[in-house]
Amino acid sequence: MGKKIWQTKTTRNLIFGILAGLIAYMIIGKLGLYLLHIGWADYATHSKDKSYTLGMLLSRLFIGLVASITASITTTKIANDNGKSAWFVGAVVFCVGSYIHFLTTVWGDYPSWYHFAYVLPIIPITGLSNYLLAKENRFNSEC
Repeated sequence: MGKKIWQTKTTRNLIFGILAGLIAYMIIGKLGLYLLHIGWADYATHSKDKSYTLGMLLSRLFIGLVASITASITTTKIANDNGKSAWFVGAVVFCVGSYIHFLTTVWGDYPSWYHFAYVLPIIPITGLSNYLLAKENRFNSEC
């Protein structure tokens, strides 16, 4: 009798990679926002009523960018695939982010451009960042 699909090393790596990528996204996101809160007094003041300045909003978007890249790298390294799992993680984060930003009361907390600037790049950044980093690693190994 053959092994069940979840008993193969490849499948386990894929599942653990996807879970680790999602967890990495959440940890980096929360940590980044926490560091903004404790390290930037004006940010902490404005976060109470969500009256962020442009610089604060751009800082939040940058944290999302770093979280997406971290999720991509984490997922692909653990899944040991060529980046397909990173696209899946990006899709999950996109779906959750879209729900939160467009279908809850969060819409009123930020300018409309911010929601689109946060949600729309999630899939391409998460999916492509691993590819670009892998390309960079191939270039460095050839030198």
